[in-house]
Amino acid sequence: MASTPDVERLASRLRTLALQRSDAWLDLDLTLPQLRVLFAVRRRDGCTVSELAETLGRRLAATSALVNRLVRAGLLDRVSDQDDRRRIRLRLTGEAEQMLTAVDRRSADRFAAVLGRMSVRGRAALAEALTELIDLVSADLPEKGRS
Repeated sequence: MASTPDVERLASRLRTLALQRSDAWLDLDLTLPQLRVLFAVRRRDGCTVSELAETLGRRLAATSALVNRLVRAGLLDRVSDQDDRRRIRLRLTGEAEQMLTAVDRRSADRFAAVLGRMSVRGRAALAEALTELIDLVSADLPEKGRS
């Protein structure tokens, strides 16, 4: 049975490999930090630049510069908050949403191909472990965040 440090090490290694091997976004004219911003805005639709900086763990100035580039590229829109006109919220443009959907699809296809090379027993064990992990993580989410 794997210990918690072993599982953490393996999860970290998997994340690193996925990032290194992912070519789903390489044909885009974006840097990885810009892509991360787009995915973060997609998850937190209507966030402010300061909320985005906090989510990404980046400085406000650096996040603001990334947002400015993405607005100029036509991938993000700034919209006034309906309740407080001084507050500016971020939204993906249709072009950005299409781009992220394509990245998601290519990533899923690549992952499905890798899973297809696993043994039936390995896939079953992985499915069981992931189901348990998802159940545990879901139990810690507020009711609104569960799906």
